[in-house]
Amino acid sequence: MEVTLVYLSRGADDGLAAAKSFFEAYQAHPPGCAHELIVIAKGWSGIEGRRDVAQLAEANGGHLVELPDDGFDWGAYMRLAPMLKHEWVSFVNTHSRPRVEGWLNTLKMTAEKSGASVGSVGATASWESSAGALPTASITAIYQQFLKSPTVVIRSMARFLKNIWVFPAFPNPHLRSNAFIVRSKLFQEFVATQSIPRRKRDAHKMESGRRGFSMYLKNRGLTTLVAGANGQSYDPRHWADSHTFRVPGQSNLLVADNQTTAYELADVNLQKILERRAWGKPCY
Repeated sequence: MEVTLVYLSRGADDGLAAAKSFFEAYQAHPPGCAHELIVIAKGWSGIEGRRDVAQLAEANGGHLVELPDDGFDWGAYMRLAPMLKHEWVSFVNTHSRPRVEGWLNTLKMTAEKSGASVGSVGATASWESSAGALPTASITAIYQQFLKSPTVVIRSMARFLKNIWVFPAFPNPHLRSNAFIVRSKLFQEFVATQSIPRRKRDAHKMESGRRGFSMYLKNRGLTTLVAGANGQSYDPRHWADSHTFRVPGQSNLLVADNQTTAYELADVNLQKILERRAWGKPCY
């Protein structure tokens, strides 16, 4: 056995229903490779269903690990890191749902076949930046707006400058943390450079910030890939063409989550907004 599969079950995030959906998908679409299954339980205080989740884990050959309900998803993964004993670890979050048989094996095989230059492989990724953008209007228009509402313009510029210090500007290629695989040792080394997130913004930093996971790998000379349901891999240049995230149909998606579902349920206008955030342009 080479892989630890970690499913995060948070009670406060509609936990029992989400866990049932995950395990239904887990059974309908088997992972395709031997693995140790760990279910992280957090955020269940005062919420019914934790015992049911423990039974689901046991029925699927896994076991529960209780962790504090802080630090968001990344904090739980960081706390679990010292317990990892297999070569690979794959994390899937509360709302993740496998969509094809052999999904875990696809992540693992993609990482192994791609060689030592690959740091991590995910089911979805994005170029989105949390830095926002500078005003695109002309200097004259900005000046006129400044004369009318100087405070608004100054605050907007200050907010952008504050964000750009933490988040790279668009395009900002990064793996999404809903489902990804990485060598356990490499993840432990990353964790050693981080602190448990205290705010949502801190969690965003870990996913897409200048000191986040994807940037950490890039700074070590390692790339990140997306694996599709078709078994193919995609480097950051081709993520928008992988048909996995925020593109019509998302037909090549390996593991779904609440964000991929939100896109599928959105009207056309909202879908185009989400596509622009992820890829800088609407997709057709």
